[in-house]
Amino acid sequence: RFFTSNFKELQRPLQTIKHPRTMSAKLHYYQATGRANVIRLALAAANIPFEDVYPSGGFPPSEEDKAAWRKLGGNTTTNIPLLEMADGKVYTQSQAVLRAVGRMGNLLPADDEGLYMTDKLIEDAEDLRRESYKCFIAWGAPQESADAFIESILPMHLGNLERQLKDGGGYFIGDSLTLADVACYDAVVNFGSNREPTALGAFPDLKAWKERVESNNEGIKKYLASDAYAGLMKFGPETLGK
Repeated sequence: RFFTSNFKELQRPLQTIKHPRTMSAKLHYYQATGRANVIRLALAAANIPFEDVYPSGGFPPSEEDKAAWRKLGGNTTTNIPLLEMADGKVYTQSQAVLRAVGRMGNLLPADDEGLYMTDKLIEDAEDLRRESYKCFIAWGAPQESADAFIESILPMHLGNLERQLKDGGGYFIGDSLTLADVACYDAVVNFGSNREPTALGAFPDLKAWKERVESNNEGIKKYLASDAYAGLMKFGPETLGK
């Protein structure tokens, strides 16, 4: 099973994985999609060069790894995903990092309504992500919670997103990709259709949008085809007991 076998990979010491571009930023996280992949997607969409830096002792992180993250990020609580820029600037907290990348990469709308919709859609995506995390069988969730996610919770969230997609011009906000699309793509795919492959069958507009995001943005297209992405642990059907 992909999830199980790749979880074992996380337990081994890992090295920095460099993307095929000039390095400038470092993204500190585990060798998994998890909370960091939306940031990876945003960096790729914005053509901001970066490299993945994994814990030296694998997963779970050692006390030395945690101390290093605290020193870098400054938080006494959670510090990863952590984005370290070439000039030494450090960003922590996944949603704050995501928005910072959006500003750096010109992925945000210019008008107030567009900015509001971006924030709203990021939160809609987070609602789906949060529900998805509640039903991982490998982490002790009961099968009933996974079945409820498949049968009612996931369709409800996908329907809410498709409803808003229809108001746009091929993307969630206007006719070009924004940070809202990146956030929603990560939630829909990494926390939705990767876990339940038939999920998008009832949502044709969302399915077409997913394919548009994967093919029309060169940065995302290259990232999804990269060895770095291929090497990440991803959440598959086995996380739902399938």
